[in-house]
Amino acid sequence: MNDVADHLRKLVAEAKPRFQSLTEGRATEKPLAEKWSLKEVLGHMIDSAANNHQRFVRMQLQPDIGKFSYEQDRWNAAQKYQLERWDNLVELWVLYNTHLAHLIEHVDPAALENTCDMGYEHPAKLRFVMQDYVRHIEHHVEQILSGADPRQRKTWVRRDPAKQ
Repeated sequence: MNDVADHLRKLVAEAKPRFQSLTEGRATEKPLAEKWSLKEVLGHMIDSAANNHQRFVRMQLQPDIGKFSYEQDRWNAAQKYQLERWDNLVELWVLYNTHLAHLIEHVDPAALENTCDMGYEHPAKLRFVMQDYVRHIEHHVEQILSGADPRQRKTWVRRDPAKQ
């Protein structure tokens, strides 16, 4: 899984200075109530890191951890990311993903076939969960850096774990 860890490290290293160049005002802008601000998108990425951290560890400890999903909108709202400082969110995201890259790099290869129900049609194996996490982060980094109107942001496309 070194390639996945390296990809995550590279993604974070390239995104960090670009995120840091965004102003507090730009990160807080919320032209549409039903769409997330950049702070909320990054907050979602932090929540994703937290939830996937749990998956990555738990899936190494048992063959099937059962259902493990989270309510992203409720998590985002509960944490009031709009009120957090942008630079704090960026730093937390960078440090959390640096640790996750370390975890991915050192994952027990024997656990890569262990599974989790993430709400997809089929259970997801740990290998897929780690790869899909990085793909998910890449998607949201692109959303933040694109400068696109929130209505024009690309939407996340789920992949079937059985087809990986």
